Amino acid sequence: MYLHESRFVQVIAPILDRPAGSRYKLSEIREMVKEEERSLTAEQKEQAVKDLLQHRETRHTGVRANNAAAARDALSSVEKITKELDALFERTGMCSTLFITRSHVNDTFHTSWFATNNDGLDFWEDVMHLRPDDISRHYEQSACAIGKNLAQRDSLENMQKEAIKYINTGLNFTTGKTIRMNYSNYDVGIVETHKVKLIGWPDGVPFITPSNIGTVGEVRKLRDALKSGTCHWKCLTQQESSLHAEELQQRRKAGEVVGTTRKARSDAGTARSSKRKAAGPDRNKENQRTKKKSKAAASQSHPKRTMYKSAETVESSDEDDDDEESDTEEPETTHQK
Repeated sequence: MYLHESRFVQVIAPILDRPAGSRYKLSEIREMVKEEERSLTAEQKEQAVKDLLQHRETRHTGVRANNAAAARDALSSVEKITKELDALFERTGMCSTLFITRSHVNDTFHTSWFATNNDGLDFWEDVMHLRPDDISRHYEQSACAIGKNLAQRDSLENMQKEAIKYINTGLNFTTGKTIRMNYSNYDVGIVETHKVKLIGWPDGVPFITPSNIGTVGEVRKLRDALKSGTCHWKCLTQQESSLHAEELQQRRKAGEVVGTTRKARSDAGTARSSKRKAAGPDRNKENQRTKKKSKAAASQSHPKRTMYKSAETVESSDEDDDDEESDTEEPETTHQK
């Protein structure tokens, strides 16, 4: 069955005029769809396919209406995941551990964990020295401390922040540089300079910063496109970059102002002297005073030591020894016979 047939069945089935309590078979609805399809143009069929794909994407990633619906979805999804992991272990021997927790205190589903075999439990307890129950409890505490309920996750302010984060993170990852998105000068400052381009921007959403989009539906549409990868950054090839540069050049020749230019100075075109020369001799005097003050402060912090001058003449040690010897000599005595 074609995609547009599925869309027609989905739209026509609820509105068919039939008696109360009666029901059309799917084959009968398909016959009605074929008759209706003959009167549609190619554009209408293409639009039907787009509507069907959007409907499937909404069912797959759309936020549930309330906490009870979210709990039922979580329970059924976790059951499917655990069965797939068990089957994967049986087929390939791949081990896995899964931790699941709620992200808000008002959520009704419970925190749990899953391991394919006992080896996974032995790893957490013997190697990491942590019990899976303790990990789940701490995981739940952390998630609920920073978590948001369904209404907060889909608020205008929160979706704007998410969209800005997706755009800037993707830009930095693609370019390998830490730069910010420039919407007013996008063609020159982003595409031409960094050779990257944001493709898949949703139709009907203005190309401005998400913080200036005031409609919840438009912000949600942009956030969902960025989250699913429909809207993403792409590196331009050399040929694509050259074509973009030629396109900008043609737009400039046609008189179109491409990007934004910096405002010219009021004294543009006149010669300007440096700040030191413009300051004059008064500035030099201030510098000299500052130097004197710094020297005075340094002298106070490090006082000078007292220096003693040496004597003009120093008696040698030989003369001192001669004097001592002369003082200790005894006078010669004469003995008369």
